[in-house]
Amino acid sequence: MGKIKLLIRYFLYRIRRKGLKGHGIHSPFVYELNQRVLNSKKKYPEYLLIKNFRNKLANNSQRINVNDPGAGSVVFSSGNRKVKDILNCAGSSPRMGKLLFRLARNANPETIVEIGTSLGFGAFCLAAGAPGSLVYSIDACASQIKIASDGLSKAGIGNVVLIEGSFRDELPRLLNRLTKIDLVYFDGDHRKDALLWQFNQCRKKAHPGTVFIVDDINWSDGMNAAWMDICQDPEVSLSVDMFYFGLIFFRKGMAKQHFNLGFS
Repeated sequence: MGKIKLLIRYFLYRIRRKGLKGHGIHSPFVYELNQRVLNSKKKYPEYLLIKNFRNKLANNSQRINVNDPGAGSVVFSSGNRKVKDILNCAGSSPRMGKLLFRLARNANPETIVEIGTSLGFGAFCLAAGAPGSLVYSIDACASQIKIASDGLSKAGIGNVVLIEGSFRDELPRLLNRLTKIDLVYFDGDHRKDALLWQFNQCRKKAHPGTVFIVDDINWSDGMNAAWMDICQDPEVSLSVDMFYFGLIFFRKGMAKQHFNLGFS
């Protein structure tokens, strides 16, 4: 997506965005979500663990060969990359990591699915936020799975199951084994058709308490178009646009609503 188009889209998002303090939010559910999760001021002790896990990746100069069957990278010209460079260019920010933790803590899920393991930072945050859950994380890149596995093991995280393979092959196999999913983090193939396919697959196992987190909704025109299609899905009762990512809810008895919110 061109920089000018992205700036225009961000400008429109800021005009429509509700204040961080929740002024103008008339839905009690969304107001509580905004205050208690998206812009929570609570200092969780797990934040230090999240910081330490990410810092280890940020200081890792090991080179690995990255297999990216999705939309590819707009930064790297070669598949041979340093771990710390992958984190800086494609990994979740510290602020996003804390939010993933809070979203998982708030949802209190039993089953989490992450589509796109990368270096394991997202899986770590989700697993730390819901230690009683089981996090299934899928990625096609064996070298990144290895980095994630080593990091999670050293951090003492035992509730993550890493699955190596393509999303097309492994996601249906995983979903066939699950009776339901409580939280899904979409952070894999950044193409319109791929994201919509993943959404439709996961929607089959969603329930009224399920939350979908869709990353990089403005990464490209295709991703934004997919996000708009998802928001308009008849089964979606609530969508939250946070510019960098979006939240999807399937709550019953709620009139269809869409909000533009920020997070801290």
